[in-house]
Parts: sequence; C-alpha cells; structure tokens
Amino acid sequence: MVKNYFLKMFAGIAFLGLLAACNTTSDPTESIPNPDDGPPPKKVLAKVSANNISQEEYTTAAVTGDLQTAVSKDESASGAFYTGTITYTNKDITKIKYVSSAATSLVYEFNIVPDATGKKIYNATSTATGATPSASVISDYTFTYNATTNKLTKILEKRKEGGISAYNKFIDYTFVYNGENVIQVVCSKGILDINGNPNMGTAVVSKYSFQNYDAQKSPYSTLSPVYFITRSLINPAQFYKISPNNPTSMYIELPPPASSVNTAQSYSYDNQGYAVVEKNQNVVFTYKNL
Repeated sequence: MVKNYFLKMFAGIAFLGLLAACNTTSDPTESIPNPDDGPPPKKVLAKVSANNISQEEYTTAAVTGDLQTAVSKDESASGAFYTGTITYTNKDITKIKYVSSAATSLVYEFNIVPDATGKKIYNATSTATGATPSASVISDYTFTYNATTNKLTKILEKRKEGGISAYNKFIDYTFVYNGENVIQVVCSKGILDINGNPNMGTAVVSKYSFQNYDAQKSPYSTLSPVYFITRSLINPAQFYKISPNNPTSMYIELPPPASSVNTAQSYSYDNQGYAVVEKNQNVVFTYKNL
C-alpha cells in the first residue's frame, strides 16, 4: 500500500510539471510568433547591362533615391556615352546637363521650370552646343497636360538653328496613351511661319510606337520622369521610359530614306514585379535598395 501511494504521488507531481511546461511563456515553438520581415525595401534602378557590358548607370542619393548622375549611350557617336548631371532646387530638378565622351557630339543643357507639384515640367529651355555656332541649337519648350488626367499630351519645341538669332524651326511631340502608358509619340519637324507659329505644311513626321505593354513594373519607373523626358528630347525613341509598365514591342517609323525599325521584347520579373531581364536582348536590370 505504501509503495502504491508513493507511485501515485510521484505520477501526480510529474503530470502537474508537464502542465506547467506546456503553459510556460518561454516555449519557443508556442510563444514566439513567426518573424515579420515587413514590407520589401524600396528600390531604384542602378545599372542596365547587355551581354555583360554596361549600357546605362544611375547614381542616386542614399536615402531619398533622388537621381544624381546618369550615364547612357550616345546614339550619335559609336561607342560613346552621355553623362547627365542633375541639379536640384528645393528638391525639384531644375537643370540637367549632358556631356558626351565623343568630342564631336553636342553638349546639352536643359533649364527646367517645375510645376507647383515638382513632379511635372511647366516649361524649359535648352542649349545644344556644338563645335561652331552654326552647329548649335537654342530651344524653348512649352508643355501641355490634359486638364482631367494630368497626362503630358504635347511638347512644342521652338528652335534657333544655324546661328540665326530668331526662332526659325519647330518640333511638335504629340503623345497618345493606353491607360497610363505612352503608346505613341508623333514627332513633327518643320519651319515656323512669319508669326512664329508652326507651319504644319512643312512638317516631316516620325512616329515612335510602343506597343503591347505588360502589367509589370518598368525599371525606369523607379527614377524621375523629368530626367527621362529631357533624355527623350535628345532621342525620342526613349519616351517609353516615362511609362509605368514595359512595352513588349516597338515600331519606329522614320521619314524616307531612313528605314523603319521593328523590335520585340520579353521580360522576366522579380518578386516585387520589376523587370530584371529583357530576354531577347539579354539585358539585365540591376537595382539598389534604399
């Protein structure tokens, strides 16, 4: 009887100990929740490479991600690159200067007046300086936005070319959208009339079509559209970079005798939906976390 009593007492103590162990707050499997990684870090585009050769590089501020300098191909000189240096006033971009590694290329300097939000360009001027005054261009830009959607619909550039002191030529950029994406830019180049207005009867037209956008995030959407607008005024084929998504085909229709260009792209994406590889061209997009 004594032996059974002690066995029962021991079993009761063990059972109470087991209950206490199951309810302790120090049990790592029951009391500590799964760690929360939080939202993914904000990222900005840092580099674009094709076949392991750098094509574009973007230097941004460490915390804000504001673009400081940008290196991109100079389409007018083989193997050359433009370096764009961005200047800010009260957090708004007010100047961008492009200097090419090719001595024969124009040096562009854009002076920008931002709108009240700082996210759009109200108006701008630029100088494109060549080796001689006759090769240089002075431009004045007027920007037009849709009153309802706030989308950029037109840029009118009046130009002083050939060393002439008065504005004598124009380029009219007209934008067509599908949703938020630019699907076409019609670029009309001609002569100003005696009153300084575009004479569309003199215009030669180029069309830049950006088609079949995907629903994923463009790498360029991580950077300032103000930069890409000025860069596209040097080369309108880059206007798709102000869109939030990625075009999967492009068609550039140039005036004769130039040949038109038709290209197709396909992409792979990271876990945030940003394009990381343009598969057709083996183009790799590299990002920096903020």
